[in-house]
Amino acid sequence: MSATSVGPRFTLPVQFDPAKHGRTIYNDLMLKKHFPKLVHWFALISALPFVLFGCLGPSGGPVAVLSSAVVSGSAPLDVGFNLSFSTHLEGRAISFELDFGDGSVPISGIEFGIILHHTYEAAGTYEASLLVIDDNDKSDTASLTITVDDNGPVEGIEVGNTAPDFDGNTTDGGQIKLSDYRGQVVVLDFWGSWCEPCQNSMPHLDDLVTQYGDQGLVAIIVSTDVYEEDTIDFLATNGFTQFISVWEPGGKHGNPIDLKYDVTFYPTTFILDRQGVIRWISIGYPLQVTEAMLESLL
Repeated sequence: MSATSVGPRFTLPVQFDPAKHGRTIYNDLMLKKHFPKLVHWFALISALPFVLFGCLGPSGGPVAVLSSAVVSGSAPLDVGFNLSFSTHLEGRAISFELDFGDGSVPISGIEFGIILHHTYEAAGTYEASLLVIDDNDKSDTASLTITVDDNGPVEGIEVGNTAPDFDGNTTDGGQIKLSDYRGQVVVLDFWGSWCEPCQNSMPHLDDLVTQYGDQGLVAIIVSTDVYEEDTIDFLATNGFTQFISVWEPGGKHGNPIDLKYDVTFYPTTFILDRQGVIRWISIGYPLQVTEAMLESLL
């Protein structure tokens, strides 16, 4: 069979065998069709590290961190603002301006290792903001929402919300209610013995409870195991006895507490302050729950 032209760049072999050469031609044609797209995606993927580094990488400038053990309550509400976790990535000198968000005069200074108290006299929601500036005019900002209200922040599952209350059965045969732990700092961890990152994170959570339990820290771990026995066996085998272990039927697709908090990745960890307000959420690895994070609340 003589060669037959197929398009401007593809030619059938002189001895064309459909069974042997048909797939080769098809692959060539598909490559021609999709090659521009492949080049486009390859360029995007190649550029991704540079994009991420530009957006998320360290800038070498100041880092503003604003925290407080109290962010909600009845008027008048005294709030102690902690600036001590602010820093500079290159160790340069930094100064601050703290605006309380209620129309009062902001406070400026250079001493970060202190607690600055401010009293909110009237009910309302205020956005306190911290501006940190270095001696090269680089700056960073942080903010903290203060809710002055008898009922506290609205209930929800975002940072700044009051954590949704729930009742749960514990694996030692008891029952708990989340709101019973108001007045304590709560690590609320959604996990499962089937989940390897969850297993790996348990020693870290156990160490945190050992270190801060006498200061008011409790860890409530909500299991998504299908069978309660799996949860009990894992905790017993590894000697984890300090947790408040909760199990409800349904696994990760039907556990009512899990559904209430809309958890889809495991482990997911919520940090609640003494007023029951969600202050941090860690998705995927509770090792992100640091000592400094907890000390700002205890």
